[in-house]
Amino acid sequence: MKVKNLIQWLPGIISELISVGLCIIYAVIDGGKATMYLELLVSSLLPFAFPVYGVISKKPLPLILSVISAVFVFSACGLGSALGLYDKVLCWDLIMHGIFGFVCSLVIFVFMLRWNGTKLNPIGFMLIIFAFTMGIAALWEVWEYLADAVTGGDAQRVLESVALGKSPLADTMEDIMIAMAGSAVFFVTLIADKLLNHKIYLRICGFNGFEKD
Repeated sequence: MKVKNLIQWLPGIISELISVGLCIIYAVIDGGKATMYLELLVSSLLPFAFPVYGVISKKPLPLILSVISAVFVFSACGLGSALGLYDKVLCWDLIMHGIFGFVCSLVIFVFMLRWNGTKLNPIGFMLIIFAFTMGIAALWEVWEYLADAVTGGDAQRVLESVALGKSPLADTMEDIMIAMAGSAVFFVTLIADKLLNHKIYLRICGFNGFEKD
């Protein structure tokens, strides 16, 4: 049991150690943005949220949630921001928002199941997941706007949009629409999972998600 409990915390521990390494790399290759260190160290705490919730609720969440959140944080903040893939690979930002839509929908799906969401009408169940995902995607755009206003950065890619001859608003709308597409992909996998007798999520989540209490 102790080994199983420790494994739940490993994604967060590894994520934080990688963020420290990325801080060192960033200091060597650039180091020009002081807030980058805070972004790396704070964002890498996200994988800890799931085992913490498991301890508080006494109902551990699937390990896959901590793993995919650690991978996402590394890809978005580590590779994207610290190592500059947002500037080097023009579609990296869209890729991250698409993955965000999928991951966010999966996380909300698991929490909805834990909160007796299966008692809802299936269409209502899926609409709530979609609405929450889109709401969080919109809040992220608000966060980027506020962060740019405070730090003078360009998280919303305004300068890039102007250079490409696009309206700066286009980046925000594209981000939200790509997150929508990522959420749609999640629903496709959910339908495929149902057709396969819930075998997909049984394997990756450790439970099929539709057991009766």
